[in-house]
Amino acid sequence: MHAIDWVLVVILPALVIWDGVRRGAGAKDLEGFLLAGRNVKWWAIGLSVMATQASATTMISITGHGYEHGLRWLHVYLALPFAMVILCATIVPWFTRARVYTAYEYLERRFDGTTRILASALFLISRGLAVGTALYAPSIVLDVVLGIPQSVAILAMGGISVAYTVFGGNAAVIFTDVKQMAVMFLAIGVSLWIVITRLPADVGLIDALSIAGASNRLEAIHVAPDVQHTLADKYNLVTALFAGLFFFLGYFGADQSQVQRYLAGKNVDHSRGSLLLSAFVKVPMQFAILLLGALIYVFCMFEDTPIFFRAEAMETAIATAPAETRARWEDLKSDFADAHAQRREAALGFVKNDGTPGGEAAVEALRAGNAQVAGIKSQAVKLHQAVTGSAGGDGDFIYPWFFLRMFPIGMLGLVVAAIFIAAMSSLDAQLNSLATSSVMDLWARRHQEVDPRRVVTLTRWATLFWGLFATVSAYYVASLGPMIEAVNIIGSMFYGSLFGVFLLGWLCPIARGAIGWLALAGGFACTMFTHFVINAKKIVIDGGEAYPVGFLWYNAIGCIGVVVIGFVLALVPRARRAA
Repeated sequence: MHAIDWVLVVILPALVIWDGVRRGAGAKDLEGFLLAGRNVKWWAIGLSVMATQASATTMISITGHGYEHGLRWLHVYLALPFAMVILCATIVPWFTRARVYTAYEYLERRFDGTTRILASALFLISRGLAVGTALYAPSIVLDVVLGIPQSVAILAMGGISVAYTVFGGNAAVIFTDVKQMAVMFLAIGVSLWIVITRLPADVGLIDALSIAGASNRLEAIHVAPDVQHTLADKYNLVTALFAGLFFFLGYFGADQSQVQRYLAGKNVDHSRGSLLLSAFVKVPMQFAILLLGALIYVFCMFEDTPIFFRAEAMETAIATAPAETRARWEDLKSDFADAHAQRREAALGFVKNDGTPGGEAAVEALRAGNAQVAGIKSQAVKLHQAVTGSAGGDGDFIYPWFFLRMFPIGMLGLVVAAIFIAAMSSLDAQLNSLATSSVMDLWARRHQEVDPRRVVTLTRWATLFWGLFATVSAYYVASLGPMIEAVNIIGSMFYGSLFGVFLLGWLCPIARGAIGWLALAGGFACTMFTHFVINAKKIVIDGGEAYPVGFLWYNAIGCIGVVVIGFVLALVPRARRAA
């Protein structure tokens, strides 16, 4: 990178962190450290809510998903505005008026202490398992762009994030997040502008969109033909609007990493405004990132691209492989070069003949070229997995490959800085919420009178512990496959059940005491049964393999399971008396 890029990579994150810590430095009391004094404006909380979810994984993995699958991931976000409106009418006023520090504190008041502990434990497990992705994503950039080994990058990023989160508390988290979103919006806009202007002179934006459409990269809405497809296909309209609704209700309504953001609002209206801002900005942002990936896919048709975006790592690994394997790799590279050249001609032919009588044949030639290239790349991925033992695909390396080679001086540094800031801003929120729940739900509740300064000290130590945990877990994230799916699969195992116990408390006034944790455990068991038993074997649909139940449905199964079990227990006289 140029010296200007290095300056941006160093200065921008440093300024963001400095400003966040400066704003949180005066937080000495419990409410100031954990909830920023409950005095943050709605727009700042709204951007923090978005930043907590929009990590470096969003920039890297969703762009790669758009490259490989087009706009299909947008299905996941279609229910977000509906979920936010529901939460604004229910969960937000409950939490705000109750003056709680954690979402699960409310459950102790509504049911009992065991329900609170179980809910907190499930949150700690789910967020603890997922937190490593926030460090793994920027480690890819450091490795690909700067040549810093991923292990060193993970350790360095984890240390920086832990340091300012321990020092500044929730205020540092929120105001760092605000800057993150500003830089991320700028980076997305710059990336779109670069990919559009880097297209061949005779291929305009409309042509690129036409190619993307003909390559099945612009299908944003898909209706499954039957129940089996609806359950198994992760990206269809029914799954998005029904199962996706439970996903977002659980994530924003029962996950402490999000709840702690809007608990910092001045009042109910500010908390509501923060969620509504996220609801109606997040979907266009996700669309822009997916579109960026789809346009990079078109861009790569006209550029000399490697068979594998981790080509250097593959070349290093293949050098010590048996002679037969090395020969197979060379054959695949040769086949890919030929197929890529043929597809480039097909894409140019498509642009020339689009809308003409010969256009139908041009579409078929383009699709045939896409299929041939995809088949060869699939073989390369399998060979890579056989040689390296890594189960991960190539999608998470597409965006780093693109901006490293195509961005001019200054803009490259901006995007790299944006990814670093996004990583830290997502990690700090998760560390802050994990530490808060650990101390407030598992330790402070057992003590009637506690020194607030001691709680703040313990929360800082808990932040350090979870930072170390995140650093260790980041080393194993690569084996989970594409990051954006891995983190959402983990969350979907827990979100539905956690939201279900809140919903049970609202819908069933006679459900009290032990009924809360019994229903929560039962709903979680339903989700685990679906994941480990029903989804133990894949099924064949439309010539491809898929799990019988897509991960978004875990949320609906867990939530409905909790509510049904809770109602049944509440209607049993013996269970009601025991509660």
